[in-house]
This record gives sequence, structure tokens and C-alpha cells, in this order.
Amino acid sequence: MACMTRERGGRRGTGVWGPLAVVLLSLVAFLTACSGDEEPPQPSPPSAQMALSLETVRGAGTLSEKAQADAETEVGDVLSHYVVEGFLGNYPRDDFVGAFDAFTGGAARTAVRDIDLLTANPYRNASSVQPTKLDARLSFLVDGSDVVGASAAVDLAFEAEPADGETAPFTVTGRLLLERTQGSWSIFGYDITRDDPDPTDVETSP
Repeated sequence: MACMTRERGGRRGTGVWGPLAVVLLSLVAFLTACSGDEEPPQPSPPSAQMALSLETVRGAGTLSEKAQADAETEVGDVLSHYVVEGFLGNYPRDDFVGAFDAFTGGAARTAVRDIDLLTANPYRNASSVQPTKLDARLSFLVDGSDVVGASAAVDLAFEAEPADGETAPFTVTGRLLLERTQGSWSIFGYDITRDDPDPTDVETSP
């Protein structure tokens, strides 16, 4: 389950503006499973909910309100899939490649090599990873009345919780670049920086 909050007509960003530009997103809600009195206890995933704060800061001036909302929704869906598959879900886990489903072929091949940069793979043995901040500032590249590209300045923060030991916070910031071809959005590039502790601090034995 995912949700987004939008801010329109806000301050103009001075953030990066590339040949294409963007939107990111994100969020998540992990549902806590409950069992009836007569059923044996069932393991439940960590429970957390956070909405992506999505703000369009540039490039939507020529778009109608509906066109802008449609672009935000479409790009938000792509990016939300990246965040959920790359950082959230049940832990321990060992499959993070699904985060690159919406990457172009070339970008996906590079992303697999950068999997420790672009996902929570370094914390695959943690008991959970929870989001503490999911912000995206969007810039759109518009050709007439058509949105053809986007750039999302993302500011994501998480906390990895080991089975034993202290919680380890880490952040993922930078840009995700998207293009729209034949009605579909793809991530074709990224410029991402991470700040986190030594992942071995939160890894536990399988």
C-alpha cells in the first residue's frame, strides 16, 4: 500500500535541471497481521506507514492541472516501486533486483553493479528497514503540451534495525532521471549519494 502527498504552486526550486527531469516518490505501509484467539500466532511484518512528500518545483507551467496530476501519478508509481522493492518489505531478504524493473536496459545493468548504493542490500540481514523521510522535488521537461522527461531530486532516509544491536540510520539523496516513450516512463539515469554506517554493524548471521 502506498500513498503520496502533493504540493503545487510552491516555491521554485534551484535544484538540478538536466535534459530531462522528474519525480520521485515514495512510501509505504506495512500491515500488521493479526490472528484470532483460536488461531496460532502468526509472524507479522514490521508496521510502518509514511507518505512520500512530492513537490513539483519546475517545468509544469504550460501544463493543465490534470496533465500535471497525471504526470505526477505516473512517475510517482514508477518511483514508488523502486523505493518499495529497493528498501522496504520483509527482512531479512536477499532479492533487491526488482527495484530496477522500470530502469532502461542500460541503466539496469549499471544499477545491478551499484546495488549497494541504490538499495538496502547492505542491510539484507537486518530484522527490518523503516522509512523516516521520503521526499521528492520534481522538474518536468515539457514539449508543447506533452511531458517528455522528468528529474526527481530525492531525499530518502531509513533506519535499519538489526536483530541485536543499535538501530543504524542511513540516507539516499540525489537525482533520478526519467524519460517517457510510447506512453511509459523509465528511469534512464541516476546521480545518487549515500550516507550510512558500516553495514556489518547491522548484519546478522543467516
